[in-house]
Amino acid sequence: FGITHRVYQDWNKRNNREQKDIRDITVVEAKEIYLNRYWILGKADKMPLPLCLVHFDSCVNTGIGQASKFLQRAIGADDDGIIGPNTLASLHEGLNKIGGLVIANKIIDQRERFYENLVKLKPSQEVFLKGWLNRTKDLRSKL
Repeated sequence: FGITHRVYQDWNKRNNREQKDIRDITVVEAKEIYLNRYWILGKADKMPLPLCLVHFDSCVNTGIGQASKFLQRAIGADDDGIIGPNTLASLHEGLNKIGGLVIANKIIDQRERFYENLVKLKPSQEVFLKGWLNRTKDLRSKL
C-alpha cells in the first residue's frame, strides 16, 4: 500500500501495537496511517481541493517537513517546514489572491526541481527519477 517498513514499525510502536512485518499490513492499517500520519499531521485537512491532494501526496512522497516547505514557498511564507498559524494565515491570503490550483501547480513545479536536484547531488537516485516525475505528471493531470 506504499507504506514503508520503517513507517509501519514506528506506527505500531507509537500506538502500542504488536510489531508485525510490513507484508502483514492490512488495508485498514494503511488507511489509518495515511489519514493520521500524513493527511492530518501534514495539515492537508486545512486546505481546499485540489491543493489538499497535492500537499498530501507531497507529505507521503517527500515527508511532511519538505512538503510544508514546498507549500510555504508557493505562498510566499517563511519556509521553516512547519505549518503553524502564520503559514495557515499566509495560505488563506494566497488562496484569495491566486487560488488553490495555482498554488498546487507551484508545488508540483518545486517537486520536479527537487527530484532533479536530488539526482544531481546523489546520482544513485537517478533510478527513481522517472517514477517521481511520472508521479508529478499524473498528479498534475488530476488537477
